[in-house]
Amino acid sequence: MSKSGMGELVSEVARLSNEIETLSYYDFLGVTPRADYIGIRDAFYTRAQQFHPDRFVSMEGETVKRAVYTVYKRMTEAYQVLSDPELRSAYDQALPSGAVRLAAESRSRRLDADERQVSNPFARIYLRAGRRKYETGDLNGAWIDCELGLSLEETPPLRNLHVAVVKALAGR
Repeated sequence: MSKSGMGELVSEVARLSNEIETLSYYDFLGVTPRADYIGIRDAFYTRAQQFHPDRFVSMEGETVKRAVYTVYKRMTEAYQVLSDPELRSAYDQALPSGAVRLAAESRSRRLDADERQVSNPFARIYLRAGRRKYETGDLNGAWIDCELGLSLEETPPLRNLHVAVVKALAGR
């Protein structure tokens, strides 16, 4: 990346870091409240690539690195809340009262036994999304989420869901 491109990224990190307590999760990901799961996912992955802390490792100064970490952490939090229908609903209800973050106790959903077996947080997100899609009959979407989750971490819950989805697809 050119120096000017990196300079623009650093400026955007500074802006986001300075406004972190006033930006909604939607603002942070650059989506509208009408965005669907795919739009939220795509926005998160685009921004996560731009602002991943590893891109800033060679930067001098701990201030920038701390700001990048803080911004990236909030983006991840935004994605986790907005990609989970229950958490998103709770967030949307709290937003009109001026809350830009969902309370920590609301964000920390209890992990079920299967989710505890998945250590990679993104693989866990794919497991949840795959389950939701499987339960609602979106087998193609569930298959994609299983494949993506398994590409990150091979675990029994993801493999079992994948097997169930493949069987359901074969039975069509």
